[in-house]
Amino acid sequence: MNGDNTKRLMCGYFLYESGRAMYFVLITWFLYQWTEDALYTGLFVSFGFIPGLFLNIIFGVLVDRSNRKALAEIAGVSSIFCLLLLTGTFLIGLVHPWVMIGAHMILQSAGSLFRPSLQALVAEVFPKEDLPRIFSWSGSSTVAGSLSGAAAGGVLAGLVEIEMSLIVVILSYVGAAITVHKIQYTPLPRKGGQGSVSFIKEIKEGFVYIHHHSMLYGLFVMLMLGQLTFHTTLGFMSVYTSAHLQQSSVVYGLLDSTFSVGGIIAGLLGTWWWAKCQNRIAVWSLSLMAGGLAIVGFTKLLPLAFLGFLLIGIGTSFVRALLQSVQQMATDPHFHGRMSSLRMLCNQTSVVVTGPIFGLLATNEGAASVFLWLLIPVLGGLVWATIQSKQTAFQHITKSAS
Repeated sequence: MNGDNTKRLMCGYFLYESGRAMYFVLITWFLYQWTEDALYTGLFVSFGFIPGLFLNIIFGVLVDRSNRKALAEIAGVSSIFCLLLLTGTFLIGLVHPWVMIGAHMILQSAGSLFRPSLQALVAEVFPKEDLPRIFSWSGSSTVAGSLSGAAAGGVLAGLVEIEMSLIVVILSYVGAAITVHKIQYTPLPRKGGQGSVSFIKEIKEGFVYIHHHSMLYGLFVMLMLGQLTFHTTLGFMSVYTSAHLQQSSVVYGLLDSTFSVGGIIAGLLGTWWWAKCQNRIAVWSLSLMAGGLAIVGFTKLLPLAFLGFLLIGIGTSFVRALLQSVQQMATDPHFHGRMSSLRMLCNQTSVVVTGPIFGLLATNEGAASVFLWLLIPVLGGLVWATIQSKQTAFQHITKSAS
């Protein structure tokens, strides 16, 4: 395992996620305090993923056909440019809720290219047997970045003007782009020809591939629940803190950081958790998520809220990192990009559909109701995880990797 590449990868994940978390805390807090309407929060979370519904399939083929490192760099530079424009609107006084939503859509689109590019790059740079460890470590770096970014965002939201805060976010994204650029990488030869016909053919091949590997359907369902819980929790935590707990932006940042601490714990214990749970890894991970959602939904006590978000952080990180490793190990390397993008298509569709609904629920029934309603599909996922844990192919991968 290349130590320099590992360090650069971890640093890139840390800086990118630190910038993303800082940006998200700043913008969602500012948006709710300015509009005092949770519906805008729901639209912000939902609309951010709409472009991905159309772009993910295209991005998946691009990742499989192109230089994965170059695509990650392009996505990083696009994010920086978008943030510069958003900061400019604040400076000249043209800021509006829909301007923030529009900028978020562009940033999420760049993320839809960055993540599968980097994930496929990891699967190409590192040996297959090292992937569970690398994805677990990268998950730790990601949530460590989220921890520091969320805490910094909460403090900055209460102390500095948002324009200055966004400059710090931009610097974090710049650092991530530079770090990814330094990863040593020799592209493998790609299958498939050039031109629009072969491009469309490769899109179809992705759907054919998943149709002939039905285990991926179950993995996509569970990964979708992990991502839906993750993004809904992040999106509505500001409303929950302000309206339900009636606390300040500093407490919001601390809650977000606690959520990230759960992710760090999951990253550090990921290999042990995999070995301990083996084929029931999804069952126990989703159980942690369900317990956290129930606590957050039913309590108004701040210490219990911290515990609930910690459990959600641990559970979602186990699901997102370890089941993603199962997916990568079960996928032919030439289809990594397309499968990652199809997975993200499922994830983002769920957020697009539920975002406005959860926004209306938070407005009419309170922010805590969002987490209670989210508990329903997670419990359904537990049933599915129990069924999949008995499949031979799933048992083979989880047992051999442990």
